[in-house]
Amino acid sequence: MFSLLLVAVLAQGPLTPPSPPTVPVPIPDAGVVDAVVPPLPVASLPPATHDLFRRIQGRVAQVRIIERRSGTKSSIGSAFFVSEKGHALTNYHVVSDVVLHPEDYTAELDRGDATVPVRLLSVDVASDLAVIQVEAPVADFFRLEDREPPQGTRLFAMGNPRDLGTTIVEGTYNGLVRDALYERVHFSGAINPGMSGGPTLSGEGGVVGVNVATMGNQVGFLVPVARARQLLDRTLELPAPPDAAALLASVREQLLANQQRITDRLMATELPKQTLGEYRVPGRWSPFLKCWGDTPHDPETPYTVTSYQCSSEEDIFLSSSHRTGVVSYLHQHVTSQKLGAMRFSALYSTLFSQDPDPVSATREDVTNFRCTSEFVDVKGLTVRAALCLRAYRRFPGLYDLVLRGATLNASTHGVDTSLTLGGFSAENARKLARRYLEGLSWTK
Repeated sequence: MFSLLLVAVLAQGPLTPPSPPTVPVPIPDAGVVDAVVPPLPVASLPPATHDLFRRIQGRVAQVRIIERRSGTKSSIGSAFFVSEKGHALTNYHVVSDVVLHPEDYTAELDRGDATVPVRLLSVDVASDLAVIQVEAPVADFFRLEDREPPQGTRLFAMGNPRDLGTTIVEGTYNGLVRDALYERVHFSGAINPGMSGGPTLSGEGGVVGVNVATMGNQVGFLVPVARARQLLDRTLELPAPPDAAALLASVREQLLANQQRITDRLMATELPKQTLGEYRVPGRWSPFLKCWGDTPHDPETPYTVTSYQCSSEEDIFLSSSHRTGVVSYLHQHVTSQKLGAMRFSALYSTLFSQDPDPVSATREDVTNFRCTSEFVDVKGLTVRAALCLRAYRRFPGLYDLVLRGATLNASTHGVDTSLTLGGFSAENARKLARRYLEGLSWTK
């Protein structure tokens, strides 16, 4: 048994091939006459990229975020119409400044022939989606597909890359990213800055995803069309457009629901153990975590540090300066046969005093960390523990947590460990920190 004291203040295709001529196709059955395969119907063949572009170009627009004082654009993205009443889909990260600073920013759509103001109706912050609306009805809009396409389907991403105008990029549907914390589609195509919020289409012109992020080298990511449909359906049921306070409150509720989902998922899973020297430490707690290990080899260094780290490798964009929805931890096994007990103790203390990288945020976003420190007993293993929390200024009830721990049972080896959580309630942060420390043990 042990206790922790907490102080809580706290992103051309090929032209349509002509119908093939009717040709005999050999069937590999002895004695059977060659069969005739009829040509595919034209409707099942993807149209030429230029034809697709011509038919739907007017459904895609550039989103401009306007800084009110100067009256000039501060950032751009893309959006596309999805209803005759002027509803359009884009990314939350495109319009985040309007959500967080409505007194300083507004949004408009550049449709090519005109620039019109828009109002922000709803957001899905975890999926990185938003619904906006223009005042006048629109005659031409996209259809959202009912299901994901088959893997390997040729797709077309549209948007406004780097303010160059409406562009179409061909790529391939590779299915949902496996073991992801937040659902994303892997798209093999060049989604460049400014294309965020644009549609990715099937050859028939239906939306199968929303452009959201890129890793470069033709590796892009889409929000699945099902998430876009769910948000649009909820938006169409709204009795009236929300005000700025209601939008901000909606973001808070979504973040609270998201951290509860992650907490429930982790607490329902037995924490696996990873061997690290003479110790066992928390291993890969959930499939959404990616884990790596390393031991630098330097013959001149009189000690060895073996690291093992796990991270969700994903986060939720709140603003250009603030990310959340993160789970990560790092273990460092330190050992030396050359340093004496006193020199090793000094090295170990220095390692413990180093701050781990916190979740990205600024003073405008969060308070300072408030920390408590004590010695705890984990099933007979003495651990020095320090737990720090900082509060979200705009979203009461949410905190970032950093837990540091160091085993104290030996004079020439030990494990230094840290856990970082972004955007959790104080209660859930406590539960996860306790479970995490319970994963430490000594094997000798």
